[in-house]
Amino acid sequence: MSISSISTAYLNTALLPSVNQAQSQLATLEVEASTGQYADLGLQLGSQSGYELSLRSQDDLLQSMTAANGVTKTNLAASTSALTSIQSSAQSTAATLVTWTAGSNSPSTLQNYGQNGLQQLIALGNTTSGDAYVFGGQNTGVAPLDDFYASPTSTAKSAVDSAFQTYFGFSTSSPQVANITAPQMQDFLSGPFAAQFQGANWTSNWSTASSVNTSTQIAPGQTVETSTNANTAGFQQLAQGYSMLSEFGNIGLSSGAEQALAGAAIGVINKGSSSITNAQASLGSVQGEITSADDQMSAQMTLLQTSLGNLDSVNAAKVSTELTTLTTQLQTAYQLTSQLHSLNLAQYLPT
Repeated sequence: MSISSISTAYLNTALLPSVNQAQSQLATLEVEASTGQYADLGLQLGSQSGYELSLRSQDDLLQSMTAANGVTKTNLAASTSALTSIQSSAQSTAATLVTWTAGSNSPSTLQNYGQNGLQQLIALGNTTSGDAYVFGGQNTGVAPLDDFYASPTSTAKSAVDSAFQTYFGFSTSSPQVANITAPQMQDFLSGPFAAQFQGANWTSNWSTASSVNTSTQIAPGQTVETSTNANTAGFQQLAQGYSMLSEFGNIGLSSGAEQALAGAAIGVINKGSSSITNAQASLGSVQGEITSADDQMSAQMTLLQTSLGNLDSVNAAKVSTELTTLTTQLQTAYQLTSQLHSLNLAQYLPT
């Protein structure tokens, strides 16, 4: 090989090692400038890498729980809103019934009170939040309350009609209903009829909800019940009060039996209203616990993120200065390389 070619090759590659090193450093600085963190945490932290991973794991857990709590609070808000409407309607119906008097008011009014109240109870009992039925207990994927007025006839309505037929010996469409006395009506409503809204009759004919409420871990080591369900006393009592009015309010009862019916409905609906109020209070308490848990986790995350910042974060001003300096050096190196590439030492050898 001639002296000319050896010398030219050397000149062309003389700056490559330093340029390659500078390019690698530039790539690292660009990452650090854009992320604000060291490009190679393992190299930077050394023995503290395990500690950094532990802090990050704790922070990720708290962030995940806070996000899950947001969904839970949305579900609780939907439940509370529905219960408020249910309770308000119950209070209004009971107050109106107090002023109702057999013989002075139309029996159809009793039926309308019952139908309107029961339809609203079923609709609100099937409230959803996202894809979940909030009153389904752990069974959030299915509407908790069946439609009493469905066609074909619902199981619940068939059971109520059967209870009436069995007790009195005739159906609600029979003219004999006019002979039902007030004591007989009271006995039926508090006995065979009331049994339709309790135990297996309720879960078989009215509700598909789970009686076990959902439980949620709202903070490390803290788990609470975060729902109520349609198998609680409030739903059963209101369904009982509304359906007795709906089914027997306009069948031709005597004035005494009608008055007994209205009185029984008032008592059961008032009990249901009180039970719904208790359910609201329980959910309100849970909402308070979640808010408190979120506040505590927020404070913990602030401390964790400060510690992580101290470990992971670069000096932004220093990185910016180094990036500018290195960019300038590389541009200079590129220019020199270009100039050297155009040189040929053979041109300067004596001839």
